[in-house]
Amino acid sequence: MLGKLSQRDRRTIMFGAAAALVIIGWSLGLPWLKDWQETRTALAARKQQIKLIAPGDDQAAAKAVEELVRAVPVFEMPQREKEQIVLFRDAFSEQLKKAGIKVRTLEYTGTAAARRVGAYRLLRLQCRGQCQLNQAFDLLAALNENPYLVGVEDIQLKCDPRNRQNVDLTLTVSTFVK
Repeated sequence: MLGKLSQRDRRTIMFGAAAALVIIGWSLGLPWLKDWQETRTALAARKQQIKLIAPGDDQAAAKAVEELVRAVPVFEMPQREKEQIVLFRDAFSEQLKKAGIKVRTLEYTGTAAARRVGAYRLLRLQCRGQCQLNQAFDLLAALNENPYLVGVEDIQLKCDPRNRQNVDLTLTVSTFVK
């Protein structure tokens, strides 16, 4: 059958077959190439993470690990309730003093009906006081330095109608106890 085709018809068929191969290659090859590039990028990112975790002899990676350790908040394992109450209250009181907050009340709330998280109970400490707005923000920024703090459960700021910079602060923070 190909013997009966003219030279021009053969070139047309060859050109059509080549065009079909290019179209199929383009439609299948381009997504594969994009996937390959994404995989290479993800692999490079994973290698960088591994380098940060286990720096080896690389000075830049060791410096990055040191910065990461400073950025991550410190956490102490929960103690028995009697010990943890004192430790958490003292550390939180110190933070309140540093921030310059005038504390009216500092009391534990909901100890009998404390929520359980695994083998630990969640204990809440509520602080009511007066401060300036920037002092409240300074306290919130420094809370992650408390090694016994688990989280901020509730915060309420009420502005003084006469002086907008003064606020009444109600802050509930929590810790774990055994």
